[in-house]
Amino acid sequence: MGWVIGRYARGEAEGKPKGSPAKIMARLLKLVWKYKVRVIIFVAAAAAALGLSVIAPYIGKRVVDEGIVAKDINALTYYSIIFMVIAVCIWALSTIRGYSIAWLTQRLLYDLRSELFTHSMELDYAFFSSTSAGQVISRFTSDVNAVGQTATTGFIDAVFSTLTIIGALIAMLSLNFKLTLVTLSLVPLIVVSVIFLARRSYRAYRNVRAKVGELTTNIEQTVSGMRVSQSFSERDRENLRRFERVSFETMRANLRATLVMALTRPVLSIIRAATVALLVFYGGNLVVSGEATIGTLIAFYSYVEMFFNPVITLTVYYNMLQSALAAAERVFEYLEAKPSVKEQPKAIDLEIKRGEIMMENISFSYSEAKVFENFNLKVEPGEILAVVGPTGAGKTTLANLILRLYDPQEGRVLIDGVDIKTVKLRSLRSQMALVPQEPVLFRDTVLENIRYGKPEAKDDEIRDVIHDLGLDPLIESLPEGLNTMVSEGGGNLSVGQRQLINIARTLLRRPKIIILDEATSSVDPYTESILQEALKRLLAGRTCIIIAHRLSTTFLADRVIVLDQGKIVEEGTHEDLLRLGGLYAKLYELQIGKPMEAEILSTSPATRV
Repeated sequence: MGWVIGRYARGEAEGKPKGSPAKIMARLLKLVWKYKVRVIIFVAAAAAALGLSVIAPYIGKRVVDEGIVAKDINALTYYSIIFMVIAVCIWALSTIRGYSIAWLTQRLLYDLRSELFTHSMELDYAFFSSTSAGQVISRFTSDVNAVGQTATTGFIDAVFSTLTIIGALIAMLSLNFKLTLVTLSLVPLIVVSVIFLARRSYRAYRNVRAKVGELTTNIEQTVSGMRVSQSFSERDRENLRRFERVSFETMRANLRATLVMALTRPVLSIIRAATVALLVFYGGNLVVSGEATIGTLIAFYSYVEMFFNPVITLTVYYNMLQSALAAAERVFEYLEAKPSVKEQPKAIDLEIKRGEIMMENISFSYSEAKVFENFNLKVEPGEILAVVGPTGAGKTTLANLILRLYDPQEGRVLIDGVDIKTVKLRSLRSQMALVPQEPVLFRDTVLENIRYGKPEAKDDEIRDVIHDLGLDPLIESLPEGLNTMVSEGGGNLSVGQRQLINIARTLLRRPKIIILDEATSSVDPYTESILQEALKRLLAGRTCIIIAHRLSTTFLADRVIVLDQGKIVEEGTHEDLLRLGGLYAKLYELQIGKPMEAEILSTSPATRV
């Protein structure tokens, strides 16, 4: 049997635990102890209920010996009333205990989710670029639920069960010492069984939590990419195959954990049955020989049940605890994740007045992949700089360094002569704005999506921004204007409409520095012309870096730099670089070879701002 359990419990483990079960449990108890008043109320109610529960079998002994055997009606009446009073008291105390459990559970779930969310806001771009959304979501949902339920309901049941076992032992010892020894003779078998099964249980449940995270990731990716997935029938089938594989592995991991748990109760039930058999045989002999009364034997049987029921509860809780510890390990691992970009203790507030950007001797790499080495760049105040280059040249990394989403391994990034490492992150980013290639919209009205750029903005201020950008026709074309609901991800709007709303959100912030990350690369020529006009108004008087995929956006720029393998290989205006006949000219030729691009790129340079 050990070979079978070991084989099924091992599974595809997630790796070695990052914290011992004892340390994880101590941390969980610390969370619960924050509400010590509620815990004390529970303990008091549980202790009182326990005391009454221990007394009840002893009252039963008196009923049998002094009432039934002695045929005393008065004694029967007296003890029946006592039974009734005890039952009512136990009911009242159990109600208090049950509500305390529910309150603690919900409060702990609330605290954990709040702490996870707050910590998520503190983590940096590097963390989320290397962690799937599904893994993050599973921490907030299934992992937190497992931790909350077990750390409160399970823990409280464990405390109550432990106290019940102690109370039953004391009562048994007070009734008959010999019968107590017989009852305890099989307890070592319980200890060995629990230890044997528990070792396998923790590994099994860690594997379950890992597989649940993988399954959540798979579902999240499939749902978010459903449109693309369904447009490629082969890819659709591949997604189904992948889902079935991950789902099957999750099912198998759960079955392994369930097998360990399923073996626990039967093993303990067999030991309990053997104990009862010993009690009947040995206790019956004591009654026959006159060393014990019938009432004592009946009461003792009640105490044996009182002893074994919580033992089984504790064992089941122990298995639940393994699941909770595996989930808690993942939750605490998330909470202990540290951002690679850290704010200095004495960081300052920075007021960007000119908008000058300096990158001095920047060296940066992702793991072993070097992007920049001794890289230098200066962007003048109010200058519009376009950054062009092939895929992997370092364009987006350059933007990320300026936004301080990453820190360089060497060198400095300065804004108005101040090293941004010495500046408070909120102060820095509140004066900068990123307009990404794929605009992010939330499930809310168009008005609130624009207001996201400045939560305290009044409606009139938002309407002024829309007017300044010339977006009145866009808003008027929507079913309910600014009150039009945006579906999840902006699915009920075109890419161009989403980007225009994003641009309005950006202008509402009145940023001093703007970074456009291929902001027009996913739209048609007509929509791009509208976006270009909006961008001209957005960029006026501001320092801007344009990460250019479509070279039509370089017409907005005062200067163009061409990156290749992390180095500036060309620099100048659009016309200068075309005349140079280098990499920029080659990229230009590749793009004007496409019919859709030709009209855009043939626009006269005189039309540029």
